[in-house]
Amino acid sequence: MNQIPRPAVGRLAILSSSLVLLLSSCFNHNTANQPPSAPIASAQSEVASAPPKEPTPAPEAAEPQIDYYKRAINRASSAVAIGQSAQSQDDWRLAAGRWEQAITLLQQVPQNNPNYSLAQQKIREYQRNLAVTQQQADGTVIQATQATASSPDGLVANIPIVRRDGGIPVVSATLEGGQGSQRFTMLFDTGASGTLITPAMASAIGVVIVGDTIVEIADGSRVSMPVAYVDSIEVGGLVKEGLLVGIGGNTALLGQDFYGEYGVGISQNRISLYD
Repeated sequence: MNQIPRPAVGRLAILSSSLVLLLSSCFNHNTANQPPSAPIASAQSEVASAPPKEPTPAPEAAEPQIDYYKRAINRASSAVAIGQSAQSQDDWRLAAGRWEQAITLLQQVPQNNPNYSLAQQKIREYQRNLAVTQQQADGTVIQATQATASSPDGLVANIPIVRRDGGIPVVSATLEGGQGSQRFTMLFDTGASGTLITPAMASAIGVVIVGDTIVEIADGSRVSMPVAYVDSIEVGGLVKEGLLVGIGGNTALLGQDFYGEYGVGISQNRISLYD
């Protein structure tokens, strides 16, 4: 009778033990090589405890630039208005103070300002106006005018005042051009640097326009205006030849380009020019 072979239990047990040891060794080796897990709770705690970022402050708005030139023009316009209606030495002192303020403002116009060159010119112009106004405030101009009535030394011209428009003296002037000469009335404006005639005056005496120029009006704005040469202008016996004048508006102005080199004395009914 054939015997059924028995399984090799001993060898199977030894093989199973070896396999367990091998798997155990591999498992321990893999776990030993794995990095330790990150402490999640600790990281979350650090994020939660981080201080909030402060908001970036908004940039400060730039301070507006001061327009010293325009302020100076306004001060000068005020000085002219006060001087044209001045009735006392206190009025003249007030006008002188406005001229001083205008000069100080012009001196603060920076060199990179487009009006810098014009400001330097007006400083000299306003300084002449200030000198005349201070003389009026001190009473020296009126005294000199009265003295020259009997002693004409230094007197250049005595100009009668025809009337006053808004306190501004109006004088009679003879203008000559290509079509002859005619007499007109003009404002004697101590605040005007240049002489201005109307288009009707230019047509009447036949002046020829030679170009355009940019002029500044009282509010500081600039406008374009045609210019022409007048053969001559005569006021109170004083004659200027070949004077370049602006043409525009409805009112003629006799400016400082006509009388600016002289001292000016204004009384109730006449204007005196002196060296």
